[in-house]
This record gives sequence, C-alpha cells and structure tokens, in this order.
Amino acid sequence: MSTPYGPRPSVPRLPVRIGGAASRVDARLSPRVDLLRRTYALFFAGIVSAAGGAMAALYAGTPVMLQAGAGRTIAMPPVVAFVLQHGILAIVVYLAAFFGMRAVRERPGVNGIALLGFTFVSGLFIAPLLFVTMLRGDAGLAMTAHPVRDAFLLAVGAFGGLTTYAFRSKRDFSFLGGFLTMGLVVLLIATLIGIFVGGSVFHLAIASVGVLLFGGFILYDTSRLLRQDPLPSPIDAAIHLYLDFFNMFLFLVQILGGGRRE
Repeated sequence: MSTPYGPRPSVPRLPVRIGGAASRVDARLSPRVDLLRRTYALFFAGIVSAAGGAMAALYAGTPVMLQAGAGRTIAMPPVVAFVLQHGILAIVVYLAAFFGMRAVRERPGVNGIALLGFTFVSGLFIAPLLFVTMLRGDAGLAMTAHPVRDAFLLAVGAFGGLTTYAFRSKRDFSFLGGFLTMGLVVLLIATLIGIFVGGSVFHLAIASVGVLLFGGFILYDTSRLLRQDPLPSPIDAAIHLYLDFFNMFLFLVQILGGGRRE
C-alpha cells in the first residue's frame, strides 16, 4: 500500500509471547510469596491464640482469695494461682507443649494445631507475670497505668517497624547470627544470676538488653525468611517470629511494670 510520500515500508511482525519472562519470574517468586503469606498467617494466629490463653487465665473462673501480707487479701484468678503454686508443673507443661510442637512440625495439619496449642499454653504460662504487672499498674507502682497494654503496643510497633525495614532495605542480616547467639547465652546467664542476686537496676538492665537482642532476632529471622534457600517450612519460620515477638513483649512488660519502687 502506498502513501502520498511513497510506498509504506513493510514492518516485520514480531511474535508476541504472552507470559514469557514474566511467567518465569512469577514461577520463581511464587514459592517465596506463598511462604511469606503462610508464615505470617500462622504467626498472627499464634499471637491471637496466646492472647486467648492469657485472657482465659486472667479472667476465667471464680477468683481465689489469697493473703498478701499486712492483713491484705488479693482476689487472684484460679489459673494464675495454680501456676504460681505449681511452678515446676507449669514449666514442665510449657516445655512439653514446645517440644511436642517441634516434634510434629513436619506433619501437615497437625503442626498448625500444635502451634496454636503451644502459643495458647504460653499465654497461660505468662499470666502470673501479667497479673502482678497489672496490680502494680493499678497501684501506681509501674511506669504507666496500663503496663501490659502499653508493652503489647510497643512490641507490635517494634515488630512492625523492624519487619518493614527488613523488607524495604533488602539488607542481608545473616551476619547477626553469631552475635545474637552469643548475646542470648549471656542473657540467659545474667537472668539466672538475677534470680539470686541483683536489684531493680540490674533487672532493668537485663530487660533492656533483652528487648534489643530480640529486636535483632526479628531482623535476622525476617532476613532468613526472605533469603534462605532452600525455603524453610512456614511452621518453622512462624515459630521463630513468634518467639522473637513473645520474648520482646515479656521484656517490655518487665521494664514498664517495674518502673517505681514500692
């Protein structure tokens, strides 16, 4: 076909392949995206389950009246009283739930139930600490009037901020592994020492280091989730993230709940 300026040059038609490179990229990314989706779904379900365990321990049942010294009595939830009076048994149940979950983590279906069971038990297990901290807040002996609520909000904010930074920065934080492991060992030793010696300043220092340490673990485990090859299982990844958040929350509770002397 000609034009006013001469014959129209023929343009060779190039074959259009729909879904070529894009489909290859999607195929390469989809397993990682699916891992992230399933991991964070399990993580959030674990947080809800732990909160349910803590709420059940704090508010279920008829309160038990216990003597608190100086002629005072405290209305204590029955589950909290049981955990305090049978501390060794509570630790055994907690560890059994943890190692039981680890034992079935490769079994589809059962592993999700085991994860929720462990997180529910962990909520029951920390109920005495939350109860005492709430009493301190009501008595004006804590840093804030609602230390448990504020510690949870701070933990959520820190987890969200560190996770967002790890995703957006695309930095590899695997180099933190050795430092974090060494820091965890030192923290455990310091915690054991603090059981027998040390005052409020010593415990505050331990809790502050714990918050920083598990903030580092959040960066480290999120980086592994984005980069590890072969891909980890969603259950394993969710367990690590849950324990990072759980421990950070506990240390924040100790900081906010022990702010003033009685």
